[in-house]
Amino acid sequence: MGPSGRGGREVGVNRRRVSLLALAALLFLLLPAVALAQRTDLGGKLMSGDTVTIPASETVNHDLYLFAGTATVNGTVKGDLVVAAGQVQINGTVDGDVLAAGGSVSVAGTVTGDVRVVGGQLTISGNVAQDVVAAGGQLAVLSGSKVGEDLIVSSGDVTVEGAVAGSVWGTAGSYRRSGTVGGSEQVTISQGRPTAPAASNPVLDAVRHFVTVVLIGALALWLFPRAMRAADEALRRRPLAAVLSGLLTLVAYIVLMIVGIIVIVIVAAVLGLVRLDALVVIDVIGGILALCAITLAFVVAAAFLADAVVGLALARLVAPAYGGTRWRELALLAAGAAAVVVVTSLPVIGGLVKFLVVLLGLGAIAMWTYGAWWPRGTSAPPAVAGGPS
Repeated sequence: MGPSGRGGREVGVNRRRVSLLALAALLFLLLPAVALAQRTDLGGKLMSGDTVTIPASETVNHDLYLFAGTATVNGTVKGDLVVAAGQVQINGTVDGDVLAAGGSVSVAGTVTGDVRVVGGQLTISGNVAQDVVAAGGQLAVLSGSKVGEDLIVSSGDVTVEGAVAGSVWGTAGSYRRSGTVGGSEQVTISQGRPTAPAASNPVLDAVRHFVTVVLIGALALWLFPRAMRAADEALRRRPLAAVLSGLLTLVAYIVLMIVGIIVIVIVAAVLGLVRLDALVVIDVIGGILALCAITLAFVVAAAFLADAVVGLALARLVAPAYGGTRWRELALLAAGAAAVVVVTSLPVIGGLVKFLVVLLGLGAIAMWTYGAWWPRGTSAPPAVAGGPS
């Protein structure tokens, strides 16, 4: 092995590998949605069901996409194999690359290309002509098997009893080798030391939460004063509607996450079919970043901004008049937030009250957003006024 060419392969996982691993992880998230009955679509390219099997006598003359509870390939695939299943068993021949995601993945046959896997357990007892890239709980290259090029791994437990013609690179909780490695071995052993969890202080936690709620609420009052006033007014005037809106918002967020993942996977699969690898990377990474941004905004709104809106509404019940300086509004926010934090920190009932506060706060924000974005000239419900009820 040359020092320059092979060395570059040891330490670098190219964009295509990273994008394919990310795609495999997203495919794995879709397993609960797989239909129970086996079905074939796209002219035989796509197969799904509870159990999908490619018989030993069958030859697939194109790329193959499998989504199943249990997927078994006993025949020959003359193209790439993309599979997401709880259990994956490859006993036949794949004349291309294998991209797999599953609880357990076993390669007992022959793969003429690369094998890229995300899963709980990967076992290689056959022959892989090129690289093996794996991320998961356990990886075992059994005796009698062979990896034709490099083994790149991030796993908890790695065992190499067979032959690796190239190098072994990655991280592992434990690494054992009784087989042969033609190149170098650069495996970082991560030995995490268990630490005792710090004792929780309910009073200190409540104080930290109060400070965070006040800071986020003050920032919202400074940047979006009309929105905050309209939200707390909507909450005081229509609390039941706010609760229902909060429930709908929670459901809408969950649906959005599921639909977003499905769209990312479908677009990536279509782009992969036409070999637009760069766009696959953009689709997967961009989609994940977008979903993460939406999740961050939702968490901030549910955990902190909802407390601020409900606290401000409670304070307005005591001092309903608008006007005055911003310091007065900030004082009302702090007083109301303190009441909310104290009640939600109580034992037994605190969790239930917190859930109700989240529904009320999210619902009030959603009601204001709905009124603000409703197109003008349509029969929208009347906008919530900024003054007292």
